[in-house]
Amino acid sequence: MRVGMIGSGVQARRRAAALRPQDRLVAVAGPDTASVQDLARPAGAAVRRDWTELLERDAVDAVVVATPPHVHEDSAVAALGHGVHVLCEKPLAPSAAAAGRMMRAAAAHRRTLWCGFNHRFHPAVRALGEAVAAGGHGRALSAIAVYGHAVRPGYHTEWRADPAVVSGGQLMEQGIHLVDLVSTLLWPVRDVFAHLQSSFGLPAGLEDDAHVLLRSEQGQVAFVRSSLSQWRNRFLLEVTLEDATVRVSGLGGSYGDQTLTVEPRSSGPFTARETVFRGPDPTWREEWEAFCRATQERTLRTPDESGPRSLAIVEAAYRSARSGTWADVTTEEQ
Repeated sequence: MRVGMIGSGVQARRRAAALRPQDRLVAVAGPDTASVQDLARPAGAAVRRDWTELLERDAVDAVVVATPPHVHEDSAVAALGHGVHVLCEKPLAPSAAAAGRMMRAAAAHRRTLWCGFNHRFHPAVRALGEAVAAGGHGRALSAIAVYGHAVRPGYHTEWRADPAVVSGGQLMEQGIHLVDLVSTLLWPVRDVFAHLQSSFGLPAGLEDDAHVLLRSEQGQVAFVRSSLSQWRNRFLLEVTLEDATVRVSGLGGSYGDQTLTVEPRSSGPFTARETVFRGPDPTWREEWEAFCRATQERTLRTPDESGPRSLAIVEAAYRSARSGTWADVTTEEQ
């Protein structure tokens, strides 16, 4: 795979490091010349000032869009129009409507568009999903999901705190991972009830703490909290099934060891089986490999349309917070 990298920040470096031995980073594009050169130099890649120059000058099979979300749509649609596959960081676009336009471009040009939700590929999360899908513990009844960290120094000066760049706060930035996991592993989300808080002086409309209920057509509910007010980094995904509770805690690193806990009801309330996953984070490599397989299979859309769907759920949460009522998830093309 000949790869072009649009962006040169933290996510771009992670994505570049996840390329397979047989892949080649051909070019890196971005406005920060120093960081672009730092990323391009070890791979012998060309340095480009922006994505338009990359697409015009470099023969690539795929591009990774690792930029702030307000420019995702233009660069991804242009790449798809050049016959190039696209892996785009989450959120896929600033809105579900924009994501829908990106999906239609992928279908029109018969190229893969993949939204980067690497948390699906954590080993404990995959094991939880397999346990739910297998049905051995019965039907999923409810869930709790928490993802949080503390406001870091300088956060207010980052693009994540700029309303001209982002279309939401902590729920859109980090909580969308939880939204994706609930809607992918557990159930399609029918409607949403949300309460948002802002305690750390972010610009208007950018929440730092989101509390959200995601309800299925059958009435199952997942409670999701995405927060900048956590004193320590925290990740939790706990699913209550008819015959067991299955829990993932931690993501490795500063989030603590990634642990899968299964508590079967048949064994009594104090019995638990724990599996701890240690070692380097495998998610970036495994997601890249899944993306590469999708391009070979000529997949025409993100798996289960996860990018537009997750955006539609987050947008419903914002509507709910404004109205104080449950909000339906609207996925119609706009």
